Amino acid sequence: MSLRRTCRELVLEVVLRRALKAGGDGLDRLQMVVDAASLRVLNSFLRMGDLHSEGVTSVELLEESREPLPGLDALYFLRPQAASIERVLADFKTAPQHRQVHLCFSQPLESTLLSKLVEAPVLAPRVKSFVEVPLSFVVVQDRGFHFDSPEAIMGLFPEPDVQLLSDTVQKLVDVCRCLQATSPVIRFQSDLCQDVAERVQRELSMHKSLTTQSHSKPCQLLILDRSIDMAAAFVHEYSYEACVFDLLDGNMLDADRNIVTLNSGGHSKEVLLADPLWEELKYMHLEAARELVEVKVDEVKRQNVQQDATAISTRAMLDQLRAAPEMRDAVDRMALHLAMITQIHSRLNSEQILEPLHLGLLEQDIACGIDRSGKDVKITNLQTTLQRILTDRPELSSEVKLRLLMLFFACVANVPEASRSKLLDVAQLGADDQQALMNMLRTRLMEVPESQRHKHASGCSHRVTKQQAARFKKNAVAEGRFELSRFEPRLKEILEQLVEDRLSLEEFPVLQSTADDFGLREAGAATAEPLGAPVIQAKDDWSFTSVSGGLESEHAEVSHRVVVFVIGGFTLSELRVAAEVEQKMPRGTEVIVGGTSLLTPKRLLRTLRPRSDAEPGQASQMRSCARGFEASSLAGEIDLT
Repeated sequence: MSLRRTCRELVLEVVLRRALKAGGDGLDRLQMVVDAASLRVLNSFLRMGDLHSEGVTSVELLEESREPLPGLDALYFLRPQAASIERVLADFKTAPQHRQVHLCFSQPLESTLLSKLVEAPVLAPRVKSFVEVPLSFVVVQDRGFHFDSPEAIMGLFPEPDVQLLSDTVQKLVDVCRCLQATSPVIRFQSDLCQDVAERVQRELSMHKSLTTQSHSKPCQLLILDRSIDMAAAFVHEYSYEACVFDLLDGNMLDADRNIVTLNSGGHSKEVLLADPLWEELKYMHLEAARELVEVKVDEVKRQNVQQDATAISTRAMLDQLRAAPEMRDAVDRMALHLAMITQIHSRLNSEQILEPLHLGLLEQDIACGIDRSGKDVKITNLQTTLQRILTDRPELSSEVKLRLLMLFFACVANVPEASRSKLLDVAQLGADDQQALMNMLRTRLMEVPESQRHKHASGCSHRVTKQQAARFKKNAVAEGRFELSRFEPRLKEILEQLVEDRLSLEEFPVLQSTADDFGLREAGAATAEPLGAPVIQAKDDWSFTSVSGGLESEHAEVSHRVVVFVIGGFTLSELRVAAEVEQKMPRGTEVIVGGTSLLTPKRLLRTLRPRSDAEPGQASQMRSCARGFEASSLAGEIDLT
């Protein structure tokens, strides 16, 4: 069962259906009340249609004023925070907001906060169910997760914030419990990773002692930090999905909600980016995706247009087909992706990634240390080329120059201070981008890790590993390979070595307390909850709902599981290579990638820049998200221009 499906079934089966059953009077409707963070979590694996079918009449934000509904039950799905508890108490301060109440928290509730709920005279008698479930993370597709903590890249490096570190550990424990991995074999990269690994192991051992059944699958948990491959966070990735989230975010895409805004005749329409064609295209190279969409359009032309297909434009043809109800959805989807691909090409050209400067080729040379002929690139040549472009091309945006500089500093070790200062002087970055670069340098994530410094003892050198260099050379001369796709995230190499038991024990030690045998073939006699999401039982006398059995499911095909967690965040390119590695592995092996946040270059730079006030439309946008729970349709016109 995928992570997305596990989370979905956990909410529907353990939370919603049991809440309705606990009501005891046959009333099969309720309102769902969530805080903003919980809405983000639920929205990553549920749609409003899922909730409607279970009896949820609406989803409302706890932070917003709501109409009292004393004749309707309510399910509060919340983070266990003091502010949320106070808002719940306010709903029942004098008169009841709802008839009966079901409380669900995404993490264990502190006893002091629990006492406040118990002592509330209007609320307490109305509470019919109480449960805690390990759902404090955002799901990405079927094999990804993150903690919605972009601030972690500065908050955990170089020295970790105590509270942020504790929150990270607790959420990683929640992921493991959702996956029934209470006894994973844990490996780690750095001192910080070891600290997280040890804390996670201690927390999981406590939950394991409460487990009464043992149907776990072997699992390896590899904890890395972002220093493992900073290049992947800055270089342009040309898979369709990565281009969409890198180049269209803030333009026609709202990446937080997965919503694309399309314009037609002066009107705009929001479309949810979730359809079968998107699933087919997202991991493909941008050009391959474009070609496939065009092939599909041509095929529809031939089959449905009642005139010479060569004599009609694509837009006119799609307009014709929209008139047929049975074709409208397919046509709108093709039009959506054609519009997005067109906009991506426009952005690539405006940033001169393609023409006329072909900065994409320079990026690949910097990231790989290998040119398009498969030969080693001299660091001095890279620096000279970069300096010339920064000097001679003042029309380049500050952001484009910042990405090039960060990529260079991340990939080249031991850059002399004089050379670094020269590059910064000629770049003429804007004030905010200068601050972003300084903030990134302060994290020390672009420095060579202590364990690797002996390999770069003196002089400028490229940080690419021998295995990476060999792969990049092979990619450079591979027939049919796109020139701008020589680079691949190091995570692909690490995953391949991990599943083949070839991963260096020196660079990635095993946490000895987690297993004697760290191979995937046998990950120890782990014990955990049965297949189906486990549920946290509240550890107090007031918790009168016992949910220890988990979910029954026929989806028991997973025999081995590999979970990679990146402190500082993971990238879409890393999610893509995880899927590629999984396809080559024995049937039943699942690869899951997560991190403190989902990184795109644009979002990373936004985090590193000085903070500004929230955008004016952010609150109303969240309200809209709660009302519609991202249930968007494609009805209506789509402008291809």
